[in-house]
Amino acid sequence: MSEPPAHNDLVFVTLSDEQIALAKQANGSRKKITHALLCGTYGQMFGTEKQCAKYYNVWSDIFRRLFDQVYDTEVYPIKCFESTFNLVMLLIEKDDRDARH
Repeated sequence: MSEPPAHNDLVFVTLSDEQIALAKQANGSRKKITHALLCGTYGQMFGTEKQCAKYYNVWSDIFRRLFDQVYDTEVYPIKCFESTFNLVMLLIEKDDRDARH
């Protein structure tokens, strides 16, 4: 049985205490992490509410066509707690490719 296709949602998540601990373990215990910005199959970033909200507000507009849905939530299952290296460049490249087609 195959898995359903992945959704490319842009999700601004308030992390639980357990998720914060896992994100700090994956990204460095000295980092201030309270929130995540999940970008579907493109990756994710972890940081403070202010850091993640800044990107969420901009990306929900300029990269809108890359995402099926855009929303924020306080409960969301997260499988990978490592921040994606160069996430903004991945989004720019994908957006540019899509714009050419």
